[in-house]
Order: sequence, then C-alpha cells, then structure tokens
Amino acid sequence: MSVAETRVDDHEGPWTVEDVLALPEHPARARFEVVDGVLMMSPAPSLAHQTVAYELHKQLEDSLERSGAPFVAAETVNVRTETRLFIPDIAVMDHSAVEWDTLIVPLEAMVLLVEIVSPRNQSMDRILKPALYAQAKVPAYWRVELQPDLHVVAHELATDTYREVATITGKQAVEVAGEFTVDLDVPALRGRLARGGRP
Repeated sequence: MSVAETRVDDHEGPWTVEDVLALPEHPARARFEVVDGVLMMSPAPSLAHQTVAYELHKQLEDSLERSGAPFVAAETVNVRTETRLFIPDIAVMDHSAVEWDTLIVPLEAMVLLVEIVSPRNQSMDRILKPALYAQAKVPAYWRVELQPDLHVVAHELATDTYREVATITGKQAVEVAGEFTVDLDVPALRGRLARGGRP
C-alpha cells in the first residue's frame, strides 16, 4: 500500500482543503479534490486526455497573447475556496491573482474552467462540476467531449447556472465572458491525437 493510500485510509472526519493539499503525490498520478468535507478522487488522465489538454492550452495561450487580455492559462492548477479544492484540466485566471511560486489559485480569480470528459468522470464533468463552478460564479465553462467525435461545448454563466452557447466541431472564434476571444481549432485537436501527440 502506498503512502498516499495509507494517508487517505487513515483519515478521520470531514476533509479540509489543507488536508488534501498535504497529501503526498499519488504514485499513479490520481487527482484528489474536496467539496465541503467530501474527498473526491479522479484517476490519472489518459494519453488522449493529456494530448488534447496540451493542444487546447496552447490555443488558449496563443489567443490570450494576441488579445493582450490580462489573463493566464494553466493546466491542472489547484483552484480553491475555503471548503473546496478543484483541479480543472485547464484554468484561465486573472493574471493579477496569480502568485507564480504557488500552484494554488483562488476560485474567484477564474474566468474560464475547462474539463475534458473521460469514461470514468462523465457525471463529474457533465453535471457536478458545472453546477459547483456556476455556484461559485465562474463566468465560463467549457466541456471537451472526446467521444464519439471530439468537440467542445462552451457555456456561459446565466445568473446561477450555465447556458450552452456553442458546440464547436471546426474552427471558430469563441468569445469568453465578454473578456477575450479564442480562435478555437478543433480539427487541430483531432490532428494532434491522430499524430500521437507529436507536433
């Protein structure tokens, strides 16, 4: 049994954000998140998941650089409130809220959160996380579906829930919460997968 498994099994009572942040890295790179005392574990992302995350992060960064918008994109950053800790696949956040010597960023600094759906986390990424992100007033949420054909579903906050604004299967300029526009290229995401992740 690994150190991480031992620490998880030995824990008593509700989990705090600090408890989760203190866990050692899981040997199989599983991700630990917490919502109001409840620990959630997601398996390590597949190679397809990682490949799409890399390419989409690059597209977001390129669009932010062209626009000059005061935001930064990052993969697998710890995003927290007092009682919740999330690790979205990609987060776009207010540049002024980032401390560059940490991997922990406040949830209120987020402008866009992106989750890539895999077979073992469908309900989390399609139902639970969007509801929690909307509750926290994150302005935009994107869901990337890998199956049956890769596409991106863009959502924007409407009061206290998300409304779907676009399903992108090709090349399209997508506005993010009125802050900046992403030149989204879904065929390039598919192409990256077809090449096995190679440039």
